[in-house]
Amino acid sequence: MKQKLSSKHFCPAKVDPAVQHVGLYFGSFNPVHNGHVSLAKWVLEHTNLQELWMVVSPQNPFKVNQTLYPNEERFNWVQMAVEDIPGIVACNAEFFLPQPSYTIDTLRELTQKFPHIHFTVIMGADNVMGFSAWKDYQEILQKVAILVYPRPGVDILDEIKKYPSMRLLEEVPLFPISSTQIRELKAQGKDVSAYLPAAVAAVYS
Repeated sequence: MKQKLSSKHFCPAKVDPAVQHVGLYFGSFNPVHNGHVSLAKWVLEHTNLQELWMVVSPQNPFKVNQTLYPNEERFNWVQMAVEDIPGIVACNAEFFLPQPSYTIDTLRELTQKFPHIHFTVIMGADNVMGFSAWKDYQEILQKVAILVYPRPGVDILDEIKKYPSMRLLEEVPLFPISSTQIRELKAQGKDVSAYLPAAVAAVYS
């Protein structure tokens, strides 16, 4: 079992030097659910990535009005969700950076901290549509490859052609649940345990 770390300690605290290809899956994980974990596992199994870090974001600059559970709580949930899955790691790098969180700032920090690692960003198709509005988006394209997973009802076939660094993942299973829906169901007093990893459901629902 992995050691539980407080969000006050940088995680991952140590990386095997043999790990040179890492995917960064950013999200609020508010809360983390089975769809997040299943996608992370699928990407790890179907790409050349050796590890996938689920980067818990304290504040998305495009979702400034979003109500978030406390940072430490969301980070602990992700740790609980992935603790028995080899190659998937909870990462709190953005907790140590100025807020709101900008992907380029995180990439600069991580590439400096782990110079031997080639990072790949995992993003949803909905983010491609407004990607040119991201802070220093051209530098992001220069620093990393980007794998895009489809979203139901989001057509990006024309938009993604603008960004040669992006590759659309094919045959990815779609997960018809969101953290927003889970929070809404919970607020209505409904059982949401079926949507959550068992360890998270035990403390959340």
